Amino acid sequence: CESGTQQVTLTITENENAPTVSLSAGASSIAENSGSSITLTATLTGAPSEDVTVAFSVAGTGTSGTDYTALSSITISAGSTTGTTTFTPTDDSVYEGDETAIIDISTVSGGSVLESGTQQVTLTITENDSAPTVTLSAGASSITEDSGSSITLTATLSNATTADVTVAFSVAGTGTSGTDYTALSSITVSAGSTTGTTTFTPTNDSNSEGDETAIIDISSVTNGTESGTQQVTLTITDDESTPTVSLSAGASSITEDSGSSITLTATLSGTASADVTVAFSVAGTATSGSDYTALSSITVSAGSTTGTTTFTPTDDSVYEGDETAIIDISSVSGGSATESGTQQVTLTITENESAPTVSLSASTSSIAENSGTSITLTATLSNATTADV
Repeated sequence: CESGTQQVTLTITENENAPTVSLSAGASSIAENSGSSITLTATLTGAPSEDVTVAFSVAGTGTSGTDYTALSSITISAGSTTGTTTFTPTDDSVYEGDETAIIDISTVSGGSVLESGTQQVTLTITENDSAPTVTLSAGASSITEDSGSSITLTATLSNATTADVTVAFSVAGTGTSGTDYTALSSITVSAGSTTGTTTFTPTNDSNSEGDETAIIDISSVTNGTESGTQQVTLTITDDESTPTVSLSAGASSITEDSGSSITLTATLSGTASADVTVAFSVAGTATSGSDYTALSSITVSAGSTTGTTTFTPTDDSVYEGDETAIIDISSVSGGSATESGTQQVTLTITENESAPTVSLSASTSSIAENSGTSITLTATLSNATTADV
């Protein structure tokens, strides 16, 4: 009979090494819109007696579930040495540039299998969309200065992108930034969007400037390019009437020897954005340069409504009687200003000398009948005059 319980344990020593796993890819890149996949293959150095599962971690600039289908693990059946899974890119309409998927083995389970060193493959998803181009449009081509509203400027991308696109502007034209309109800000088109906006807002003032323009160009694009040459021209319609000029004098007459002047004032009906020059023509019985100082033109400075000059008589010792200077506006230039109808002032230079008196004298009081000579009679004026006496 058996002596108690008899048992022996025998160990079969394995002469094969534990298998290791290596990873390979059927290609290193794939177009986003290819409609196909790259095959990933896990290969064992020897066949295991049970299923082996190889799991992965993925890094890189591509995003799982967005740029490619989430990567599944590979199962190598017992007795086999290879297994596969697929890497499939996702097509979209967003420009992202080329993106990468860096695939590492994260775990190996079953069959005592180990990773062969560090296994890694890098796959590139080639972008099929073009980098976005930018076009510029305006909601209107003109706006009244006092409208209290704005024109919307829209930057439109040819396709969306994963980064914000910034569009900056330069502005020319007859309008002045910060004076005639608010300084124009850049447009940011947010990532994933295709449009962004800014506003053009005119500034109301009381100056007559005429219609003014703002010529808007794209000066730079960040994360995109300008589509050819984009430009919009906006017109700011002036709400003020064109200013008119009237002429007035501080007095209607002045004494020749007064030593003073009469002020002439040119008055605009409204301010102008440029200097306005008012020139004169003078008629009448008085003579410029002899009876009065030559009359200078008046300049009304931009933003002002009045300007002046002076009429100054010239004193002399000649009796001329009262004389007139009839002053008309001969021309108006600058600021789109015009003469208000017919402007005219008449000034009188009052004579300070008395009308001349005449005295009579003879060179002698008697003369012999047969002297053969003459007596000279002389008429003498108390002062000169401009007319024969």
